Amino acid sequence: MSTPVLLVSTATRWLGTARIPRYLAKAGFEVSLLAPRDSLAEKSKFVSKVAHLPDNASTLQWVVAFAGTVKAISPRLVVPCDDMAFRLLTALVLTPPDGMQPALHLQLAALVRESLGDPAHFRTTVDKTLLPAAAEALGVRVPPFAVVATLADAEAFASEHGYPTVLKRSHGFAGEGVALCADRRELAASFVAFSRVDPLELEGKAGVRLLCQAYIPGPVRLQGIAAWDGEVLAGFARDKLVSHPPPKGPSTVTRYLRAPETREFAATLVRGFGMKGLMAFEFIAHQETGLAYLIEISRRTTPGTYTGGLIDVDLCAALYGAINGTPSTSRRNLDEGEEHVLAHFPQEWLRDPASAYLRDCRVDAPWDEPELFEALLAMRLER
Repeated sequence: MSTPVLLVSTATRWLGTARIPRYLAKAGFEVSLLAPRDSLAEKSKFVSKVAHLPDNASTLQWVVAFAGTVKAISPRLVVPCDDMAFRLLTALVLTPPDGMQPALHLQLAALVRESLGDPAHFRTTVDKTLLPAAAEALGVRVPPFAVVATLADAEAFASEHGYPTVLKRSHGFAGEGVALCADRRELAASFVAFSRVDPLELEGKAGVRLLCQAYIPGPVRLQGIAAWDGEVLAGFARDKLVSHPPPKGPSTVTRYLRAPETREFAATLVRGFGMKGLMAFEFIAHQETGLAYLIEISRRTTPGTYTGGLIDVDLCAALYGAINGTPSTSRRNLDEGEEHVLAHFPQEWLRDPASAYLRDCRVDAPWDEPELFEALLAMRLER
């Protein structure tokens, strides 16, 4: 019997959301979706039920839609598919709307806790101003950092650690809310921009609170993980070879490999923060030493989550096995020395239709989902 899972998305064009239903269904899940209308994920033939959010939904409207969908399908697991979806789910646990029926809150909060883990660390793991200190306390290496409230504080940090300096808002995605500042002028301009009201802020923080980090030269290394009850079930590392737009944009070509240090750091964080579900950890591998520095955690599906199914480190299969108490049908990690290079579709095709990677490497196009494939091709017309 299939295990019902609910994908929760607030975005319409997130590629990871559209691609993961196939691998969840293959693992044994019955996949339902809560998303805005006309989302790419609706085109997947592996989504069995779809519920829509109202246009420009408020937080309260989102809660009502989520509660109604849960009542209709009784999911065993909820999977957030973007950063805002994760934060809305966790806010429902930590700060429920005024007037919400206690019994309904208990039911929904229990589902979110069962799906995502310990609520005490929900905010810490995704707030860029809170994560570095918490990760460092667990023994995970992070770049030198400071949380700053004034431009003078940021300039003092840059004077000590040198330029370029990285400045970040509490929240952001796909490179938004992050600035690599080459000099004092760029730092000042970014500080002013990031000090304005953050449209992604749900917690109602007062005052300016930004993160300054020392720049670590080297490639981005992503560690995809499936976890349950604070333990890593399976995972793989992938290095960003090409991104679009460079240098902060999402990966379009990645190399898959076994990376013991980032795997161990991920396991430490999963255990220390009591995390569950599908997630990804972003590191920088220093170009000279190879040492890994934690940059951020994505508590959601990413455009790389589903790709483990292509290299027999299937995160969806590992999660299904843990939930149902059955052995996973997939490996826990890549073998020593094993590597793969994957060109992501449509990302690399949108970047450069004549890319040599599309010719010479494996391409993860959804050949068996014609409706989704056509929708991905149509994205070129949206550019």
